[in-house]
Amino acid sequence: MTTLFTIKLFGPPALAFGAGEVVVELGGSGATVADLRARLGEAAPALAPFLPAARFAVNHAFAGATQAVRAADEIALITLVSGG
Repeated sequence: MTTLFTIKLFGPPALAFGAGEVVVELGGSGATVADLRARLGEAAPALAPFLPAARFAVNHAFAGATQAVRAADEIALITLVSGG
């Protein structure tokens, strides 16, 4: 069984991808943030340069690599931010 996850994009990643969100498909159960990171790099190569320094937020809170995710979760890719 596969599950679709929608990941929100902002700033430079959204510009690089050309959209404000990307949908990735993961097989099996027990998906984690680490699984999403790996799959996102494969499914959307334009985002690969951002992934090493990016963090993920799940339901408005930063999430570690081992955090479980569900299709109904709000997931966002958070990249480095600078400015004053």
